[in-house]
Amino acid sequence: MNVAIKYEQLSGEIKDEVNRFHEKQVLGGFPRSMEESMRRWFETSFEAWIEKRFAPSDIKRRFHRVDIELPVQVVDTLIESGGEDDDGLNFFGTLINISKGGLFFRSPRSFELSSIIKVVIDMSAVDPALSTIEAIAMVLRCDVLSENEFGIGLMFSSIYDDSRETLDLFIFKNLAYFMYNV
Repeated sequence: MNVAIKYEQLSGEIKDEVNRFHEKQVLGGFPRSMEESMRRWFETSFEAWIEKRFAPSDIKRRFHRVDIELPVQVVDTLIESGGEDDDGLNFFGTLINISKGGLFFRSPRSFELSSIIKVVIDMSAVDPALSTIEAIAMVLRCDVLSENEFGIGLMFSSIYDDSRETLDLFIFKNLAYFMYNV
């Protein structure tokens, strides 16, 4: 998949930021195309730009979360910190929110902290232009929500390039929609 954010479709305020970034890149001796500058700005500066303009000052998170309810498939436990590998693991939970750094989901089973799992999220269910996100992630949080349900917080350890592109585009579209439609 090679989904690209289209410069023409960006808001004027974001275009201004991307243009300033591009000019600095060119003046700094980094001759980039506008597309390369736009992608680099999104990767390196977008979160700080959003936070500076729209986030409450008491938020201490590194990345902004997008609330979304979608199935998330846990396809494997690569390392169970309790020492037991759970080969053949394959079940669905419910994604609650996602960011560039990780996700939080409801799960029918608990995980030991620092376990490493592989997750798959089909983003085409919310946007046909997007594909599947596959990632390896570490369990940072496991909350008991009820007798048979747990809240699992994951930090991405490894996310494949196409999946990273899908995740970035999803977050960008949702944050842009939120900013300009609230």
